[in-house]
Amino acid sequence: MMLDRSTVPPIPEDRTFTVDQLTPQDYAAVCAFLADRLRELVVGGQEAAARVIDEAVSLRTDTLGPNFQWEADYPHEPVPDNWLTERLSDWNQLVILLWAGWHDADGYDQDRWRLVSSPVPQKEKAGADAPFDPAAHVLNSEGYAEWKERAGREGDALREEFLSRAIRRPEEADEAPLSWRSDKVVVYGSVLAHNGVPRTPANENLWRGTAADALSVLAAGESIRRTILTGRAKHIHQGLMLGTTWSEIAEALGRTPDQVRAELRYWADENSDLYYGADQRVPVAALLDLGDDETVPAREEDR
Repeated sequence: MMLDRSTVPPIPEDRTFTVDQLTPQDYAAVCAFLADRLRELVVGGQEAAARVIDEAVSLRTDTLGPNFQWEADYPHEPVPDNWLTERLSDWNQLVILLWAGWHDADGYDQDRWRLVSSPVPQKEKAGADAPFDPAAHVLNSEGYAEWKERAGREGDALREEFLSRAIRRPEEADEAPLSWRSDKVVVYGSVLAHNGVPRTPANENLWRGTAADALSVLAAGESIRRTILTGRAKHIHQGLMLGTTWSEIAEALGRTPDQVRAELRYWADENSDLYYGADQRVPVAALLDLGDDETVPAREEDR
């Protein structure tokens, strides 16, 4: 079944609205709006759909929350460029998900919850006085713009094909980017939620979910869960090798140190090449033996 996007207007976009203009208040308002929408689904008997949508949206909010915390922690310092880059990507993905399900819902702020762009770099503002940048010259060339447009069209076609394809097993979604999988969960989860809306002459054409849609949401959601868990084991390993403690990692995950050890042990046993190419100067078995507040000795080059 192909997605019918004809009834959904384009997402508002203003090139002068840049990511550095977003505020923690914008993020807090989005979270409050989402919480209300998910609560409505639960009250309406759509708890499963609410859980799936919450899981997909958390892929963005889990990183946006700490990102926007920068202003609270360092009120007199500008947000670093790499943080703004991460904020732009996650914010725009979150807006796309929100727009697909609730662009016409009460409380949706169309003035603020829109796609944002990057600020104009200072070098570009300087104009002719800026030093020549070979990389920028290539990226701003007509040839690169044509290639990027063609790649975008082809990528859009692949994404559209994935979103319209029925998914029966998690493995069928594993090769798709995480953002595509989360879009599939959110879009079809919203469609399944329509099944709880009473039929009236006014909404007789409302897109309602099918059994195949439910299976696609479940399979794509499971694929996302597995990807996140596999990546989490790598991040636990990386954190330990970089000097964090079991206690600190456990606090970050809201678990106990022993629970986190068990998770690393499980993934190390199940995936022999999980840490291929990574820093392996300390065996996983030795990491598991570290005390809750012990750290791996720093390498000479890291001191």
